[in-house]
Amino acid sequence: MLKAIIFDMDGVIVDTEFQDFRIQQEFIKKENPSINPAETNFDELIGQSYNMLYETLREFIGSKDSLNEIKQRFEEYNAIAYQTIDYRELFRSDILLILKWAKTNGISLAVASSSTYEHIIEVLAACGIKEYFDVIYSGEFVEESKPNPTIYLNTLQKLNVNSDQVIAIEDSYYGICAAKAAGITTIAYKETRAMVDQSAADYLAVDMKEAYERIKAINK
Repeated sequence: MLKAIIFDMDGVIVDTEFQDFRIQQEFIKKENPSINPAETNFDELIGQSYNMLYETLREFIGSKDSLNEIKQRFEEYNAIAYQTIDYRELFRSDILLILKWAKTNGISLAVASSSTYEHIIEVLAACGIKEYFDVIYSGEFVEESKPNPTIYLNTLQKLNVNSDQVIAIEDSYYGICAAKAAGITTIAYKETRAMVDQSAADYLAVDMKEAYERIKAINK
């Protein structure tokens, strides 16, 4: 019997994962003008936790600066880029089918995201869905975020459910790995704009409507 659904946020609830991917590439090109985008595979950037991301950015840039210096420069660049982004425009509103169905059927809801808690709250509030969630868990609460499964294991504990009573909806390779390592049945929200390995997921959904139908089928 299904007792809870756990959502990743970026790339699932809001279509920000690809926005982040684009911003990260632009930052790399700004920091390292000699890099050839046509000959560079940036796909490993997708879905990384913050600490992993800063290390990867440093490698692409070819810098010897500290991670803190890379972090500071990227966060300043990212903040400027996000000033023009409206989360409501990126909101996958069909998720309301799942949220309302879950509440009607007594199924708990959670967000488990590598983003900061403040950012998660900002996005959920902007989309008008914050109150649907029983647990909101950030990667900053754990020593290692995704692909480490701790973020999911701790979310399960807060929900007071077992892994076999839960479905996770993810999109990135690292997120899928984290959910599966926690023993959770996982639906991948299909990404077609970048080469993302989603093969470890149990199911693939092209949109929230298909995810909704899959969840109901699993719950029978």
